[in-house]
Amino acid sequence: MSKKTVIVLIMVFTLPMFGIHGNHFVENASAADACSGDIEPILWNQTVGRSALVPHYNYYSGYFGFGEYYDEDDRKGRDHEKDWILEPPREKTELNPEEEWMYVAWDRNSRLDTLTSNHHSTMLVGNDSIGALRVNLSAQHRTTVCVTVEALNETNDDYSVDVYLMTSSEYQRYTELYYSSHSENSFYNDLSEALSDISPEWRSLDFTGWRSYRDAHQYESVNQINFALNLDGPESYTPIFGDEMWQDFYIVIDTWDNNHDNDASAPGVVTAADVTIITTERSFILPNYTVAIIFLMMIIGMVIFPFILNARYMRAGLDANDGATGPGLVPSLEVDAELTDHSLEQPLDAKDYPEIGGNDTGD
Repeated sequence: MSKKTVIVLIMVFTLPMFGIHGNHFVENASAADACSGDIEPILWNQTVGRSALVPHYNYYSGYFGFGEYYDEDDRKGRDHEKDWILEPPREKTELNPEEEWMYVAWDRNSRLDTLTSNHHSTMLVGNDSIGALRVNLSAQHRTTVCVTVEALNETNDDYSVDVYLMTSSEYQRYTELYYSSHSENSFYNDLSEALSDISPEWRSLDFTGWRSYRDAHQYESVNQINFALNLDGPESYTPIFGDEMWQDFYIVIDTWDNNHDNDASAPGVVTAADVTIITTERSFILPNYTVAIIFLMMIIGMVIFPFILNARYMRAGLDANDGATGPGLVPSLEVDAELTDHSLEQPLDAKDYPEIGGNDTGD
């Protein structure tokens, strides 16, 4: 492999590690710079959506069970006419300031505009509740999310919440767990608690669990967090049967004790969460297929390299070295043998040996 090929491969593998912006390498901005920008007013349900989950409202207000057991009139058994059991509603408290439309009639199916502007919002999240902002992130922009929370009531010094970033499908599983944990029929939640300590490589097989986006954007037991996100492309997929489905993103402020082992407990206060979303246009974006091409080149190189090495080895004894007088590094039978010319050698002096035979003796 030549030096030029090595240099080209090194550049191919190291160039994606740097972001290029106006012929200058982009350095990591400080937290203050990342959370500042020209803030524009929010067009609710057009650029940003607002939703909530509260303990006094359960979407699954009933569950399938069995009626009371009876033993009268020579009949024994259960009243199957009352298999569907309705739970009594919980009372709303002063620690739940969310408006009714946020958790009853909030819009989850409408298509939001792609987020290309900067926004700021303050959410009031009640105790044992969830506050979420729904956005449609752009793959052409780098999105930075800055969250700062503060307790509106007196609390201890260990006050903290959990912050998550999820797609629509991930948030759907998350809400099902929340509803189950706040229901009398908590079988689903109990099973999820038992599997909460499952190792990361097996989480995809946990049908009761939920994950944050890329299984990485979960920030638990914090009161301030800044994180950035670059999308490879629009979050959408097309099932075998059906139309294309788009995935929105949910910025979740969690103030309830979910099934994660290291999450924050319910703080017992109302939380004011300041959420700032800053978008920055990306000037240099590698196409998605470059990753596949790089790995394909690596695999092809690993397959071809043994053949190249073997060919060079087999040819080593056949190549004539210019200016070299000695034999090559690897001898070969196909090279003519070197014969010695004995005519140039000086003859050896003859040795005087005694004659062997009978000697004449006189009588």
